[in-house]
Amino acid sequence: MRRSDQHEPGRNPSQQGTSFAAWLPVLAAMAIMVTGCVSTFLVLQLDEFRPKVGDIVVFRPGSQDADMWQMNIPATPVSATGQPAGECSLDPNAMAATGGSLVVESRRTEPSLQYVVHWVGMQTYAKPGSCGSDVDVLVSRTDLQRLANAAGGFGVGDKGITQ
Repeated sequence: MRRSDQHEPGRNPSQQGTSFAAWLPVLAAMAIMVTGCVSTFLVLQLDEFRPKVGDIVVFRPGSQDADMWQMNIPATPVSATGQPAGECSLDPNAMAATGGSLVVESRRTEPSLQYVVHWVGMQTYAKPGSCGSDVDVLVSRTDLQRLANAAGGFGVGDKGITQ
């Protein structure tokens, strides 16, 4: 029988920690590699969340509470040749008051990510500066997302809570 204070021959208790220390750089490299792969996958998936050509944002008449969204979104009307032509404003409250819709017609990547959307409705802004009732406008991705959020999202389905 062995006594508990005896150790196995050739096995030093201080070497047990050394084997883990030898694997530490390998484990760190594996963690970096997995993090890089997951990050790359997630960045590639971000395109899924961008608005796509053909997406629609519908503002149903009377669907918003008065002054629910306090925002003034700058837009640039686009001429028939595709060139910017002046400035105007988009206000989700004014757009929802009488209703209308925005349809994503194209995406531009230069100088930054912007979308050409077609607005059909009564007005885009209650004060002077409305884009009109039937117009193509250029807006940033962030501003398009803000407009979609104000309307309840992209699409034409029932997006609100009914009472």
